Amino acid sequence: MPAFPFSGGARCGRHLGAFAALAATLILAACSGEPSEGDMRRLVETHTRRVLERQGNAGFRAFDDFRKQGCVEAKPKAGQGIGQAGGRDEAPYDCYYAATFVPQPGQPALTVNGKGRFRRTDKGLTFEDLGAQPR
Repeated sequence: MPAFPFSGGARCGRHLGAFAALAATLILAACSGEPSEGDMRRLVETHTRRVLERQGNAGFRAFDDFRKQGCVEAKPKAGQGIGQAGGRDEAPYDCYYAATFVPQPGQPALTVNGKGRFRRTDKGLTFEDLGAQPR
């Protein structure tokens, strides 16, 4: 009797097929130019920290929760094209997110829905704040 029955091998083949499909999806997502949730969180947290510090509120360090809600390729502004800043600029993405944080110690947590423009350049990923509204 073989060490691995054929029925188990067929089951393994299905798992390998599912794994291959997942791997292909992840590779395509990584090549899309769209920012990851982690990249978005890092840039939006840094921006939020700087804005709050300028307003005299140095208590913010990080979001309690951050969720990427989706991205769409941004349309170039009039007179601008992709790569006009020189170098390897890619098409920007307008992305939507929800971020939860405590604005000041002792206050209840606040969740905001925000929108930002993310662009990959030779210098890395950049963020432009396009506005946020409390939920």
